[in-house]
Amino acid sequence: MKNCHCCSGPCKKAGHFKNRNGEAQRWVCLKCGKYFSVQQASLDGVRTEKEKVVQIVKLLAEGLGVRSTARVCECRPETVLNVLGAVGAACERLHDRIARNIKTDALQIDELWAKVGCSQKNAPEWDDERGDQYTFLALAAREKFIVSHHTGKRDNANTDVFVQDVANRVSGRVQITTDAFAPYPDAIRHYLLERLDYAVMVKHFATPLGQVEAKRRYSPAPFIGVSVRVKAGNPRPDRICTSHVERQNLTVRHFNKRFARLSLGYSKTLHNHRYALAICICAYNFCKVHSTMGCTPAVALKLAGETWTIEKLIEEAAKDAN
Repeated sequence: MKNCHCCSGPCKKAGHFKNRNGEAQRWVCLKCGKYFSVQQASLDGVRTEKEKVVQIVKLLAEGLGVRSTARVCECRPETVLNVLGAVGAACERLHDRIARNIKTDALQIDELWAKVGCSQKNAPEWDDERGDQYTFLALAAREKFIVSHHTGKRDNANTDVFVQDVANRVSGRVQITTDAFAPYPDAIRHYLLERLDYAVMVKHFATPLGQVEAKRRYSPAPFIGVSVRVKAGNPRPDRICTSHVERQNLTVRHFNKRFARLSLGYSKTLHNHRYALAICICAYNFCKVHSTMGCTPAVALKLAGETWTIEKLIEEAAKDAN
């Protein structure tokens, strides 16, 4: 039983009607007699017509920025940001609900840098939501499914939150490969030790990346080899690898304007950064067919029965929004 928006009195259903956003439920207040409607399977705070919302999400998922999306869709940037916030929050809840009890042979974990608001040197020391922000990604290597993601500072606290989330989403014994980031071993062993095969892979370059001359700052130094250290269990040597998740970093950068370097497309607020990432990852997991598998990562893991369209993604996300 709903309550009236005006007098908070009890209401009852008073039929349905259709508008450009789909079917809506009409209600009547038993106290003051006023009628109001509620859009079914709608997104919180979104008044834009359904076709426009789908168009905006498609463009955001293909790597366009907010202003370029607004120009193509012939709407205001504020409208794009409104859709971004509503759909992004719904996609976060959708991923949290579906990505559970995942069984996979191997997980690869890495971090992806971006800036939010300003460069780190200009960020206030007390403000953890500006400056350098890292997105932690856990990728199922064979199925190419992004199992978990978390964005925050590259520190012990955020690493612990991320690894705990990974542990809650995977079932059974799992093999994990990470780079040499110091907080990983303790956090991973703490949450997964009894069902864990874990190795750290360190790649070696001829010249330390921090000493590469300016003209080659975004080009890799000459690669000379790797070293592997087993941290837990008995990992299979042929599954010790971080190449797939590093390639996934490139995919995220390509399909999310906020990760573009040397541009004005970076996020101005951390919550919008996270919403844009949620849309990008859900579209990748459920809507984009992977060329090496011939299906989406969600289909490969049997989390979905078919390739979703963006319309289907928004509908499923809207169910969690309600």
